[in-house]
Amino acid sequence: MRKERLITYQESLNLNNSIYIDARTKSEYEEATIPGAFNIELLNQEERKIIGTIYKQQSPKKAKLKGVELVSPKIPDLIAAVNQLAQEYDNLIIFCSRGGLRSKSLAEFSDLAGIEVYRLEGGYKHYRHYILDRLENYKFQSEIVVLHGNTGVGKTYILKEMEKMGANIIDLEGIANHRGSAFGSIGLKEPYNQKYFESLLWEELEQKDQPGKYIFVEAESRRVGHSVIPEFFHEKMKKGEDILIKASTKKRVENIYLEYIKDIESDQQKFRERVLESLRAIKKYIIKKAGKKTYRKLIELTEKSSFKELTRVLLEEYYDPMYRHSQNKINNYQAIIKAENIKNAARKIINLYS
Repeated sequence: MRKERLITYQESLNLNNSIYIDARTKSEYEEATIPGAFNIELLNQEERKIIGTIYKQQSPKKAKLKGVELVSPKIPDLIAAVNQLAQEYDNLIIFCSRGGLRSKSLAEFSDLAGIEVYRLEGGYKHYRHYILDRLENYKFQSEIVVLHGNTGVGKTYILKEMEKMGANIIDLEGIANHRGSAFGSIGLKEPYNQKYFESLLWEELEQKDQPGKYIFVEAESRRVGHSVIPEFFHEKMKKGEDILIKASTKKRVENIYLEYIKDIESDQQKFRERVLESLRAIKKYIIKKAGKKTYRKLIELTEKSSFKELTRVLLEEYYDPMYRHSQNKINNYQAIIKAENIKNAARKIINLYS
């Protein structure tokens, strides 16, 4: 057997055409992993619990023997999965929680089959410390430009168009997997947790933060879905240049409807239930801001599936008054951009900073 090839996360960044293989359970992988990693679980969650119980109640030796018993039948499939990745990538980096038995076992099986792999020293725990350290001591090189505007003006769409035109953007809602409002998770999978959000943010900064350049973002509170924007990043946003995006109510309703149209068409009843659930979650805020009559009207419109009219009422009677105060705090917008046409709006912003 060849000498084991251990590698740190920082060293692994220098490898070309590489992929990380997460040997932890599917549930661990889904909670948070190294972005882009492929999951080949050595043990499932139930098997891991069984081994943990034997380890605590009997002995480490018996736990290891049970592990061999559970893993042995899977070895051909495990090797086949690793080998398939070896056909696509030049460098395979296997990791588990702390760089222990799970990654070591999968690496040894691979080695026996003649597949060269690396094992990540310290596992996911080492990687997580690396990310936290980088974010805690992060020094910005770029300037930030923040797009403000009422709900539905198309800020995310504008950012995406700007990216196509060559601008550096960071889509905070995208890397949180949440649209940022009470209705923000409708049609999306579970919002990402803080660990994964921070990993994605660091990767975005590594690629896009450059001296003399601008990074464009959408105005956000510190919390986006289940994630909290790191303080250093949010402070940079507050000190950045501000642009106000405006659009007619008609255009805003159209933008929002288009954003959710797939969810509406795929299962209208389910969509209606999710909207009712979201309305009930913010009932006290709607009543406080717009009154009981408006709340009842919103419920009725949802039950009738009158989603465009529901959107218009939500915008005019709830969201617009709520955001007017925060927008009025800023008295030095670099520009006010009309966004009836998303591409034209994106081009105008690009031209301001080129």
